[in-house]
Amino acid sequence: MITKLKPISITNLSDGLITSSAVSNSQMPLSVVGESMNLNFDSIGSAKTRLGTTLLGSQISSGTDILGLYEFRDSGTGSNDQSIVVNGATVYYLAGSTWTSKRTVTTGNKAEFTTFLDYVFMVNGVDTTMTWSGDSGTNFGTTNAVDAPVGYYIENFRSRVWIANNTDRVYYSSLPSTATPAAITWDTTNWYIDISPQDGDNVTKLKRYKNALLLFKREHLYRIYSINETEPDPKISVGTYSGRSVVEAIDGVYFHHPSGFYRYNEGGVSCISAPVIDFIDNITVANYSKVVGWEDGSHVYFQVGDVSIGDIDYINVVLRYTISSKVWTFRSYPKQFLATSKYNDGTTIYNLCGDEDGNVLKMDKGNTDNGSAIFYSLDSRPYTLDGLFSTRKHISKMAVVHNNAVGASVKYRVDSDDISDLKSLTRITDNVAKPFTCDIKGNIIYFNISGSSVGEPVEINGFEILESSSETIG
Repeated sequence: MITKLKPISITNLSDGLITSSAVSNSQMPLSVVGESMNLNFDSIGSAKTRLGTTLLGSQISSGTDILGLYEFRDSGTGSNDQSIVVNGATVYYLAGSTWTSKRTVTTGNKAEFTTFLDYVFMVNGVDTTMTWSGDSGTNFGTTNAVDAPVGYYIENFRSRVWIANNTDRVYYSSLPSTATPAAITWDTTNWYIDISPQDGDNVTKLKRYKNALLLFKREHLYRIYSINETEPDPKISVGTYSGRSVVEAIDGVYFHHPSGFYRYNEGGVSCISAPVIDFIDNITVANYSKVVGWEDGSHVYFQVGDVSIGDIDYINVVLRYTISSKVWTFRSYPKQFLATSKYNDGTTIYNLCGDEDGNVLKMDKGNTDNGSAIFYSLDSRPYTLDGLFSTRKHISKMAVVHNNAVGASVKYRVDSDDISDLKSLTRITDNVAKPFTCDIKGNIIYFNISGSSVGEPVEINGFEILESSSETIG
């Protein structure tokens, strides 16, 4: 028996990405998609290509990692505000549009920073802890860091600077003196705390948040409340392998663990990443320690490296979480990001990302990735059209609802076909929802739109099934 179906409008993409392993086909919401590379869901109901990246200054050194990024801001007139980057064996600051060397360090070590008493403090696990006022006419020195320990992680909390090594020990400074200018001192023989010593787990991050100094290890999270009050045993049994995945946003502190992405607030932690479990499960062990996060006020981002899901390889994946709507999507960039910071050019505050090729990039700036086109791809959820998995559908005419997607390819797959088995339907040639004929047959149908963007963002609003029928087999 063949039943002609009424025209069907599929134009609500408001719930973003849910990967196939997160929910069964029968329970998948109508307003989600199965793939959303380089597409945002900020306009309710539609998917729009993301903005690009723009180089800040010039490439520092081709083929080398950016090992640290930091925005230093003093409390004075702003004349000493600096953007600082570590690349190779050199610490640079941005002088106008030129990265200018300021300090030589041991090459290959990640650098971390904090600001206290109008000085930037820098550690990298190997070299002497040093400070700089940001004055371009002076150099890094030991002001406020005489006798400070060598450490991997650094933070300021309760009017002290705290430095952790990569085992169990956290050192703290004195309180600031009453002199002018105020100063701090160090006593590494007596001023330290050992956090769950010799538990086989190492410190991976210090992060100040509200009334506690959070100390992350790979599998646990501890809280330090003062030099006299800490948690000797773990109360939170999840941590992070990558301190650079730890991001403070408006509703808590986010971080990556091999089991997922988590949000910490004063009540504990919760996992937020179930909708993108296919990505979580396929982050490589080699990238656990390289996950990098940042936020823009409304969203949290995590660079997780190359990810292979089934037959599809995605390069330099960034997962994006919208805080208000809990919507996920993902991006792919030409290079892997290794460090992040903020950057204020006097007009706009940007997120900066430093990559594996010696570039420092303004995020979400421009319509290309530093000159390269942005490839986008949207794979729909599975559709049955008539609500039945047992009937065979036949679509003979449909349209794509879009803006600026001229040149995009429209494809489909059916039933158990993998996303790599897409079959071509048409190429979009007009900036309207122009109907086209087709011959799609299957019980379950998926649609795909893909293309490259170098100009105005592409907006995909969905599909219209204009002529179709269903047939009961057997």
